Amino acid sequence: MINFKKAFLLGLLGAVTLSSCTKDEEDKATAAVTEFPQELLIDETRYELGDGFIISYGTSTDYQGTNLDLNLITSGIDVIYDANGLPDSATGAGFIMYLEMYSSDSTALTAGTYTMDTTAGGNLLTISDGAVFSSGMAAEIEYEFVSGSIEVVLENGVYSLAGSFMELGGKEITLSYQRSIAVLEGE
Repeated sequence: MINFKKAFLLGLLGAVTLSSCTKDEEDKATAAVTEFPQELLIDETRYELGDGFIISYGTSTDYQGTNLDLNLITSGIDVIYDANGLPDSATGAGFIMYLEMYSSDSTALTAGTYTMDTTAGGNLLTISDGAVFSSGMAAEIEYEFVSGSIEVVLENGVYSLAGSFMELGGKEITLSYQRSIAVLEGE
């Protein structure tokens, strides 16, 4: 069953490009990309990752810390933004990886290892929901995660992410990604 956030993400499959970076920040981000694989592996098939974004859904008495949803987009998807700079829709074909994570920092993912825990209800450094969605393909594909973890390192505004997940059908999904990622305020 797809919840509201999944439906929202499936409908828009978006990413945010950082347009306010300085030349030095752009050079650092470009250098990081060349030194760290930007890839999503689905059952040993490689897909190049492009941009990503984080949507902050704030705090609640229902969970610890801040609910931050990480979204990583494969190459081939072009995002269309609304007047507020939020992803609105997408064109092209590819995948988006979505992780609903809980961080002690309201402005960024806290460094550490986040582990899938679909039963705990939002403890810090956990992932309560995760999936990979397809867009613009003949058959819409969803790989829903049942276990796994992702290591988050944040240094000088650049995230280094490495994760491995198992989906319901037994496929292994891994990722490695290194780049600055914008945090947007969700509605």
